[in-house]
Amino acid sequence: MPVSESRIEAYNKGQRVPFAYRPPLSTASLFDRVVLERYVKQEPADYGKRQMATALLFLFEDEATRVTARAEKQRFHGKVCSGDMWVIPPFVPHSALFPGVHGVVALSIGSLALERHVGPLMYGGRIELAPRYGLKDSQLEHMVRALVGVAEEGPHTDPLLTELLLNAICLRLAKRYAVSKLNLSPRTGGLPPMKLKRVFSYIEANLDRGITLSELSGVAEMSLCYFATLFKQSTSLSPHQYVLRRRIERAKQFLRETKAGVLEISLSLGFEQPNNFARTFRRLTGTSPTHYRRNLF
Repeated sequence: MPVSESRIEAYNKGQRVPFAYRPPLSTASLFDRVVLERYVKQEPADYGKRQMATALLFLFEDEATRVTARAEKQRFHGKVCSGDMWVIPPFVPHSALFPGVHGVVALSIGSLALERHVGPLMYGGRIELAPRYGLKDSQLEHMVRALVGVAEEGPHTDPLLTELLLNAICLRLAKRYAVSKLNLSPRTGGLPPMKLKRVFSYIEANLDRGITLSELSGVAEMSLCYFATLFKQSTSLSPHQYVLRRRIERAKQFLRETKAGVLEISLSLGFEQPNNFARTFRRLTGTSPTHYRRNLF
């Protein structure tokens, strides 16, 4: 993740300040002002009582370390290990004392992002997260680590995959760690044929650039929280997997029917890094673009 000017903030005595004393190793500003920061081997620190400006999800990394923390009636005194997680809601007084070196990934999720990804499921209400310490949630951990991996692509980050991961994280938080749990009745049957046709047409017309989940759900006239699920029911693929496959099919057509170079083809299909194009092509076809073209003759 490249360092950007966006920082996760907290309120300390009425003033907005960076929530950590030292700058992060890396930071990335994602959709809806969601900010992802990574801190590695931070020195011992006493984070006095303050309020977070947004909902924060912490994923601890590196070696185990002891910590004393408190948020409302929730208290924690013990050891945190790599993979442990905390959920700290916005505007909840929170303090933490780390007597040793500590490393953490911090994901800041504002009210706008939660509303877009989860709001339609609340039926007019608002999601309220509960403070939680010592979480062991392998599914949520996998999502956050995947988001870190995607964010490390920097300006070449895939917007569709990024937004899909954010959507999955917000839904997981709402289902598992909200004050009022969501009891979602599963939707089945996939997208209506006409809506699916419109989505397919939109994808075909925009394979040359980054496509977002918001765009696709807008074309289908559906909320973010339902679109991805129903799309996969219709196609057996996530929107990201489907778009990648359509790009590779278009690439195969260009390799067969034109003399354009591999670099030119990769750029024309929204792959800003040729290595990503070659890697995706090989994964989906079993061969490289160059060998694919060579074997045509």
